[in-house]
Amino acid sequence: MNAENDAALAAFAVDLARRGGELARHWSGSRDAAYKVDESPVTEADHAVQKFMLEAIEAACPDHAVLAEEFLDDPRHARPSRYCWVIDPIDGTRNFARGIRTFATSVALLHAGRPIVAATYDACFGRVYSAQRGGGAFVDGRRMQVGDRPLDRHVIVAMSSFFGADAPPFVQHLLKSYQFRNVGSLCLHLAGVAAGDYDAVYALVAKVWDIAAGSLLIEEAGGVLTSPDGGALWPIDPATYDGRDLPVLGAGRRLHAELVERFRE
Repeated sequence: MNAENDAALAAFAVDLARRGGELARHWSGSRDAAYKVDESPVTEADHAVQKFMLEAIEAACPDHAVLAEEFLDDPRHARPSRYCWVIDPIDGTRNFARGIRTFATSVALLHAGRPIVAATYDACFGRVYSAQRGGGAFVDGRRMQVGDRPLDRHVIVAMSSFFGADAPPFVQHLLKSYQFRNVGSLCLHLAGVAAGDYDAVYALVAKVWDIAAGSLLIEEAGGVLTSPDGGALWPIDPATYDGRDLPVLGAGRRLHAELVERFRE
């Protein structure tokens, strides 16, 4: 790796996320959703955006592996390479399918199983969140910094609302003790923490394509994203990743440490 090559890959990731997001934003075909085995929705647009992104990566980086949400069994998934692109064509498909204008396109590049380049495109507001390992995190060219709020009742936690009366104890604690926000896109929750819009993010159900870009955004903005008990998320072997869930907890360093302590109680 070298800085010049990394910068070119970062620029490619931003362009790919933006172009994929614009394809979704201007989608004129059906938005009817089908449902996968895990009951997550998928639309024709998900497939179309992913096809575009896969073709662009194949043309620009033919030796790189690719891990994509809608094609987990694609042979490029297991291609022997130290580099692997991880893409989420539309994060927030439920919103997209219902015409709710909150969804994103996410792109990350892993090297040796760790994110080194990230881009998340907020397709409805036209915002680009980007990061390069060691180079900081930015939104539309402005450097981002995570918040530094202490753990109090005013903390805003971005979190999915897919919880009922049987929610795990830690989720119940979050809902009772702090402020709660859900925009329907984990990629945007993660980007929002990196930008300081939210103080923390928690997800019990998350896949590698949901978190790869956001992990680097938060880290390069001065924060931490780990498993809820503080365990490291990376490295991941893309060739053996089988779609398993990767629960995450992220925040600024001080707040993250306090939340991990609450989780362990």
